[in-house]
Amino acid sequence: MFSSEVYAQRRSMLINKMPEEFLIIIPPSRSKPTSADGNYPYTPNMNLVYLTGVDQPGTWLVIHRRKGMDIREDLFIDAYDETHAKWIGTVLTKEEACERTGIEKISFNSTVEKWIDRIIMRWGIENVWVDFPVTGITRDNGNRLNFANMLISSYPYLKFSRLSGDIFRLRMIKGPEELETMKEAIDITRRGFLRALKALKPGMLEYEFEAELLYEFMKSGEKTPAFSAIIAGGSRATCLHYVENDKPLANKTLVLLDFGARKDYYNADISRTFPVNGRYTKRQRELVEMVIGIQEEAIRLLRPGKLHSEWNREVKEFYTGVLMQKGIIENEEDIEKYYYHNIGHHLGLDTHDENVISDELKAGMVLTVEPGFYSEEEGIGIRIEDDVLIGDKENIVLSAAIPKSPGEIEAVLAEEG
Repeated sequence: MFSSEVYAQRRSMLINKMPEEFLIIIPPSRSKPTSADGNYPYTPNMNLVYLTGVDQPGTWLVIHRRKGMDIREDLFIDAYDETHAKWIGTVLTKEEACERTGIEKISFNSTVEKWIDRIIMRWGIENVWVDFPVTGITRDNGNRLNFANMLISSYPYLKFSRLSGDIFRLRMIKGPEELETMKEAIDITRRGFLRALKALKPGMLEYEFEAELLYEFMKSGEKTPAFSAIIAGGSRATCLHYVENDKPLANKTLVLLDFGARKDYYNADISRTFPVNGRYTKRQRELVEMVIGIQEEAIRLLRPGKLHSEWNREVKEFYTGVLMQKGIIENEEDIEKYYYHNIGHHLGLDTHDENVISDELKAGMVLTVEPGFYSEEEGIGIRIEDDVLIGDKENIVLSAAIPKSPGEIEAVLAEEG
């Protein structure tokens, strides 16, 4: 976690977007039960983590300002429970929460709803912003959306707004402390990759390769990866989200690896494609080098002032030209047969980091750049993915130290284990 000053500055930037009189409410997420006395691993509300540095369940952030009054920040946390401490573990004290967040007014969360009622009913604040995810009509509501609906039902006259987009805009631009943490996540990813590559051999099961990655991640202090790795051997790599990872890696085939470690909730997301037996065939090398060339152009085209959709279109047009020149396709629309996903996504506290798609790209954003080539006829799937920081004048490939080219990969595979 970062210093309390970092979190205070982030909250200040958010408050600066508000009118003179406002109420901000950031509820916690909630873990889902697995059985009568069990729960799935808890994933905190990353917007709350971004603004406070607190990741424990049951934490609420409430900020308000009455007309003519000073801003007030309140953090609500779980009270210490002796039985809970014996079975599950302890929670932050009020003093620890204050030190971590820089928020002076810390209360127990049993009082948060009464506090919200008081702000609205007693002081008459009508401009209310709540942080909640949008699930659409096809998915179930979560804890935060249920709270937002309850608030609207209780106070239908409020000037109600969704806060999440304002926080997303802050999260899209990475501060220096975030970039350093992401670099650490990427370096853990690099070490895991090198370890697993040196263990690679024909007949190895995909999950055995994955175990080598996870061993290095855990040895580095990160028990949970950024996401479930894709280790797809041979033709299985033509499925974008193949995650079974339970088949043997056949001799003379390629492996598509999409993986990443995380550090303090900040994620890496890398893809590499390499030969099981240590040497690319002529055709495999040709295709991997082609995808790397597409990626180099995509990184060059990733510039401030563009919409994400514009960048994606430019890369696709360039890629189409390359495939037509090589005689792989004859018509422009045929690119969909070999390349059927977008060029990249924002990266940060979430692997597919929250963003506002209608906003232009800016310096300070970190995006993945991940062209791919997928041929069902040849049983080949290739994806090359790196994490790139957009700069004012030139971009920085944060993951440049992770071997990528056929020559670099073969050199690692040739090393003695």
